[in-house]
Amino acid sequence: MPWRASLTRRVVAIAMMATGTMGCGAPSKTGPPRYPVTGTVTYAGKPLTAGRIAFEPDTKLGNKGPAAYGDIVNGRYETYRTMGAVGGPHRVVIEGYAGETPEQTRKMRPLFSPHITTIELPLEKMVANFSVPAAKAR
Repeated sequence: MPWRASLTRRVVAIAMMATGTMGCGAPSKTGPPRYPVTGTVTYAGKPLTAGRIAFEPDTKLGNKGPAAYGDIVNGRYETYRTMGAVGGPHRVVIEGYAGETPEQTRKMRPLFSPHITTIELPLEKMVANFSVPAAKAR
């Protein structure tokens, strides 16, 4: 009989682990529609070598939903495939780093203070290009 209690505990533990990881990974199919955003980012007139871009729904203008992110590599970015942006007004936050790859950017020094701008995103795939002026240099 002790083996039944042990087996039951194992089954319960496995079930708890499985339900604890549900929802991780792919976005919810019940959330708002999300659309890919791609484009270019320049800094001081040249392609930004490495950085990160975030599209945050502008709650001050009544927009809500999840934010979208993308890595900037050699002046180009695209939001992560499973996590595009919702439509409507957004705050865009651009960070640039003295690195050559997204992995290096987290270890390198920032090239400038975060550049913040705004954009209205449509309810479809969009190309949006951004320019960070040299005056933002640290």
